[in-house]
Amino acid sequence: MALTGKLLFGASENSADMLYLTGFSAPDPFLWLEVNRRQIVIINSMEQERARKQCRQGIEVYTPAQAAKVWGLGKAKCSYSNLVAAIARKEKCWNWVVNNDIPYFFVDKLWNTKLSVKSRRFANTGEALCIIPNDNFTSERERKSPAEIEHVRQSERIAEAGLYRGLQLIREAKIDQKGYLKWNGETLTAEMLQGEINAEIARNNGSATGTITAPGVQGADPHLTGSGPVHAGEPIVIDIFPRSDATGYFGDLTRTVVKGKAPEIVKKAFTAVYDAQRKAIEMLKPGVAAKDVHNKASEVMASYGFKTDHKAAKPYGFIHSLGHGVGLEIHEKPSLSAHSTTILQPGHIVTVEPGLYYPEWGGIRIEDTLAITEEGFDDLAVAKVFLEIE
Repeated sequence: MALTGKLLFGASENSADMLYLTGFSAPDPFLWLEVNRRQIVIINSMEQERARKQCRQGIEVYTPAQAAKVWGLGKAKCSYSNLVAAIARKEKCWNWVVNNDIPYFFVDKLWNTKLSVKSRRFANTGEALCIIPNDNFTSERERKSPAEIEHVRQSERIAEAGLYRGLQLIREAKIDQKGYLKWNGETLTAEMLQGEINAEIARNNGSATGTITAPGVQGADPHLTGSGPVHAGEPIVIDIFPRSDATGYFGDLTRTVVKGKAPEIVKKAFTAVYDAQRKAIEMLKPGVAAKDVHNKASEVMASYGFKTDHKAAKPYGFIHSLGHGVGLEIHEKPSLSAHSTTILQPGHIVTVEPGLYYPEWGGIRIEDTLAITEEGFDDLAVAKVFLEIE
């Protein structure tokens, strides 16, 4: 049976698989291989010492020049693609499993590798590199270790720090005669809220992109970040999902608030969404089908009279899945959706974020991030849920 290795090429700052397998964060692409029960990192000389100190125990770290010498590349240019071919030849491993994020240009180079004279003679035997894509390259990432759960918990604290700053601005804001919110003498805008939230996240050693502060009818579009003035008496959807600068793990948190008195339809929708979230969370435990949790939330909101239409020109109601996994990526397995085949297991981390969206008045979404435990669940969020701010 032919030997099969595993191969990654990329920057671990952007590749969750690379960061997970190496434990080392770097801005430039490097090479990770697993072959003959060895894990190998090949990285530029500037990063070698840092990689040796920070990579997971047991990983061998080489510069390209060092690797060329170890695996007999000879006088050929010690590019990453040539190094893979040299290792394949020396280890007699021609089949390589890769993830779906591997750059096409790198795979193309592997298929067209120019080796040294010795390598070309060997290649004449008919051996060739076989690249095998795998969309579940690190399936073990789906179930988190206790340490990973703590990383996500800390990222949830970072998200909450951002939330509290946003709520502080809304609380301090005054309502002018036209219903606009005024803060520090200026009209409060969604952009100002985003800036203050993101700055607070940075002060807590996190990085935030895409923070949502969608006021009024803008909240009817679940992923619209929000822009323009914020008014009293309308829902403001605040969705924050920062990445920890220290660990690379994400947190995810959503709250919806109104400055002043909320309209009755908004109050009713808020009650429905919060009830749906609580009842869905109560179901979380090992052995439960993820789709059943989604369906429970959907049934609860429908019982309050809120209809859903996915086929409308502008879809309305509960128009997205109940939740998703969180870890080194903000959206990862498992999914809490109507079509999910996942059975919840200890170590799964999921969001529970029911929402209702109507173009006439906006949206309501409430989101916590939770870890599935042997006994049930651990809610990693501690931020209180409320609607109105005086």
